[in-house]
Amino acid sequence: MKIFRYILYILALMTFTSLMVKWQISPYVFFIKDFKKNISIIDHSSIVNTEELTSETKNFKHHDFGSLIDLKNTKISESIQLNNFKFDWGRVDSKKLQRVAAAELRGNHIWYINQDNEELIWRLGLEGKITSNGGIKSIFSLSNKSYAYVTYVENDCATARVVDLTSMKEVLQLPCLPNSENADLNGAGGGWLKLSEKTILLAIGTPTNANTDHEINQTAQSDQSFWGKILKLSLVNEKVIVEIFSKGHRNPQGLTQIRKSILAVEQGPMGGDEINIIKKGLNYGWPLQSLGSEYDLEPINKSYNKPIHTEPPLLSFVPSIAASNISKCPQMYIDYYAPNNCVAVSSLRGKSIDFIVYKNNKVLFSEKMQFKTRIRKFFVSGNTIVAVTDFKGVIIGNLKKIL
Repeated sequence: MKIFRYILYILALMTFTSLMVKWQISPYVFFIKDFKKNISIIDHSSIVNTEELTSETKNFKHHDFGSLIDLKNTKISESIQLNNFKFDWGRVDSKKLQRVAAAELRGNHIWYINQDNEELIWRLGLEGKITSNGGIKSIFSLSNKSYAYVTYVENDCATARVVDLTSMKEVLQLPCLPNSENADLNGAGGGWLKLSEKTILLAIGTPTNANTDHEINQTAQSDQSFWGKILKLSLVNEKVIVEIFSKGHRNPQGLTQIRKSILAVEQGPMGGDEINIIKKGLNYGWPLQSLGSEYDLEPINKSYNKPIHTEPPLLSFVPSIAASNISKCPQMYIDYYAPNNCVAVSSLRGKSIDFIVYKNNKVLFSEKMQFKTRIRKFFVSGNTIVAVTDFKGVIIGNLKKIL
């Protein structure tokens, strides 16, 4: 009798085990078949497609400084699910990459230079004058010449200049920031946008974390100061002409053009990062208004009509994401949500790239691609995104529609 019960027990156990093995597989296959729009299977042997990558307009004419990273043969290691799309991506590690000042796509490579690049700082004659938050903020070109926007401290004077990298002569020298001991050169801006071969917009911040009534912040409203402005730089008869394009900016990190509109992204104080639609001659409010607060949590005026009229943002991020760059969306995403507009924004604190869809200056919705690293700059070429991180290499991936 005991043997009979033992045999039944063994048979029952074998049947149960067989069912468990079966259901470990069968329900999963069934789930994928019926719900494949809600899950992505990652093939770790697949390679990121780089065929859509093309060299940008040669913004940087000098190639004898900085570093190159090869993006070919990057293995897909992650996948991010959006509502109708997925982003399959991988990472290329680089021990030399830190906080980049400038980057550029060059076919299957990306060129970059760090903010504290010793060789270029030495060429600029600024060795020993770069604080931990200063350094090279951007590099751009006018006609056949490259220029660097660099911040530094000299004899207790926190300031910035634009330098011709051919002659190493300064073409624009900003004045010392008032009460420079309160300067934080992380906030010096540096976003730029090429309007033509001989004209760019260059964004300059008001670099301090002090309260809105501090003298550095107040320069953003002064027409006699270039701090806190988006400047228009034009090359005329081999001379750089500078004029104020817009004012009232805190820390504008990136500029882009979507159709006929110019958009800027800038970092706010405690909350209040902004996407602004930039028009010549307008005032964007800093430090008179912000949807953020002081760092000591004291409130800041929220009215865009008092004490004077200023332009409200297209979108404000509360809490702050530390917005770092702005660009067009992938082409597939643009086409899907047409005729609406789409702009993409990267972030340091948020560690993400957000797609924001808007129409007639009104945001309709946004989608977030969340990563685990701070994203400093990014590029969109067709449906391929290349993102340069702080210290964690380069992300590259392809956006695909879920079938």
